[in-house]
Amino acid sequence: MATSLMPVNFSAADAHASAGLAADLAVPVPPAVDQLNNWAQESYSMEVSAAASLGFPVGNFATSAQHQALLFGVSRWKDVTAGGHSYRFGVALRVIIVVNEIKVDGALTLPVVAAKVELDGARATAQMLVRGYKGTQLAANLPAWQSFGVDSYAAYMKAVSDIQAIILADNAGIDPELLATTVVAPPLPSAAAAAGTVYALHAIADGLTLARALAQLENHDRDVVATAHAVYQARLGADELAAPTPEQRTAAVEQLYGLHVGHRLPWQRD
Repeated sequence: MATSLMPVNFSAADAHASAGLAADLAVPVPPAVDQLNNWAQESYSMEVSAAASLGFPVGNFATSAQHQALLFGVSRWKDVTAGGHSYRFGVALRVIIVVNEIKVDGALTLPVVAAKVELDGARATAQMLVRGYKGTQLAANLPAWQSFGVDSYAAYMKAVSDIQAIILADNAGIDPELLATTVVAPPLPSAAAAAGTVYALHAIADGLTLARALAQLENHDRDVVATAHAVYQARLGADELAAPTPEQRTAAVEQLYGLHVGHRLPWQRD
């Protein structure tokens, strides 16, 4: 399975420990400053618990499902590969916003958060993080202490932009640190695994036994079959003739998140 780079706020050694890897696993050597030949803007929206697991300081909100974290920033970086994993080293400026009591119809963005805080009673905390920079030029450019709302948004972003210009151009002040890695990233499922999962959830939602569901997959990819079998066993147990309970059928419908296959499934054509 493929994996994706996940942003982190700790060292490569801590990433190894977080992933349960061997303590003596070699930590890759960061590239030199003049090798940081990639530039990027990043934006992530994630659950606060996920942000906390990646080392970002979200305080007491870490265990609350009612909070959401918005992470954005800029970075100058280079990827290093070691032991089958990728490590992104460089310098980065990141802002993490933790939001509570907010409802949005579209994408969660910083201007939307600022407006919701001021107009709709949402609550937000903002933190600015700088990684991989040892220079001393930031003190005069840090954002002023103020509440987070529409008026303060522009001033906050001006301060962020000023700091961005300083750290990305100051080669002498850059000391590359780990910004992202595949070590802590969950594996992305293969196409076969995704197809098998969706197939099994549809079959459970429609009340099929495992035996009947697998009978429709006799000529399909073995990974699709294996995944469908695993999904059934995790939810219904090992009995291939056990029919899903109403609760299990409802749970399967919910786990499909409203998704449907583009054509009728085999048992639906019977």
